[in-house]
Amino acid sequence: MAELKEITDQNYEKEVIQSEDIWCVTFSALSFCQPCKMLHPVIENIAKNEKVPGVKFGTVATEDKGLNWSTSMGIKGVPTTHVMKKGQILGTIVGFVPEEQFIAKVKEAAKI
Repeated sequence: MAELKEITDQNYEKEVIQSEDIWCVTFSALSFCQPCKMLHPVIENIAKNEKVPGVKFGTVATEDKGLNWSTSMGIKGVPTTHVMKKGQILGTIVGFVPEEQFIAKVKEAAKI
């Protein structure tokens, strides 16, 4: 069983940029964003049940622990999800997307 990893300003370089893995990173603001609150359990379910093998999942709290990285990534609205490998953006998903569509978009971007 995999986990949904919290990505912060302190660990994103090691976890995402230096990793050989493909990452699905969702920038969100769970403290006030309703679409973020709707998307979070979807991503959590996908990650925990390994519905996209070969892809790691993480979330970035844009309002506090991930503010600097979110800013440097040019995040203007939440939720925004980037499928990434070694810091390169392979694809982007904006807003709330139902689980099946989310999985399809991640697979398409990751070329799996």
